Amino acid sequence: MSGLARTGLVVAGFLALAALAWMVFLPAIIDRELGAATGFDFHVAVLRADPFTGRVIVRGLSATNPPSYPLPDFVELKELRADVNVFSWIFSDRIVINELDVDTSKIELIRQHDGTSNAGEFMAAFKKKKAAPAAAAPGSSKSYLIRRLHIRLEKLVVADYTGSKSEEKVYSLNIDQTYADVSDPRQLLVPRVVTTLHSFGLHHDIAQLLPGDFGSALALAVGGAAKVGAGLREAVQAAGKSLKGALDKLDQSAKP
Repeated sequence: MSGLARTGLVVAGFLALAALAWMVFLPAIIDRELGAATGFDFHVAVLRADPFTGRVIVRGLSATNPPSYPLPDFVELKELRADVNVFSWIFSDRIVINELDVDTSKIELIRQHDGTSNAGEFMAAFKKKKAAPAAAAPGSSKSYLIRRLHIRLEKLVVADYTGSKSEEKVYSLNIDQTYADVSDPRQLLVPRVVTTLHSFGLHHDIAQLLPGDFGSALALAVGGAAKVGAGLREAVQAAGKSLKGALDKLDQSAKP
């Protein structure tokens, strides 16, 4: 075997070991970094990320609340698959994700006695972490575009501890929705999703559970669905009364 061939085998072996180490140690690194950044405990069972092709696979991801919360569970993710355009990540200010598939078994939203929620605390932690490098390097923040997004959400749990008695509700939403060209979270609020959330009676506490622009937009959309539903009911009732009145008049006029 020539020296060049032996060198090639050594390099190939080194790359294989590096790839294996990447796949073995990456979940532990992600667990530690996400926990340090947010204060929530993360665990990832399987994480495969290929920096050359941009393909990412996550299985068995769970996030648990900080100890101050009365219940531990926050998010249980079955699987996430992504196909990221690597060149957009490196050479542009917009991250392009060709395909993103998110399969979530449960999200548990908790509102404590002081009005704070786990979702609000989680989002605030990410905003704080994102703001630090942005302040050091103005204009360095990246936008994103997801060409195809598929979301599945089986169960939503809402636990409210703000009143004199705690209240916990479980909603089997079973949302299964596909989107195209998503660049803003508010694009997720398609009529089918909004109607599903309204049908489970979620319009009264969304803004408190999900603070920020998305929570406000979701509360407004679901509240709008509630008004539309009430308007339709009133219209049907009015039509029924009019019809009954017309039939009563016909019945009276038919009598000799």
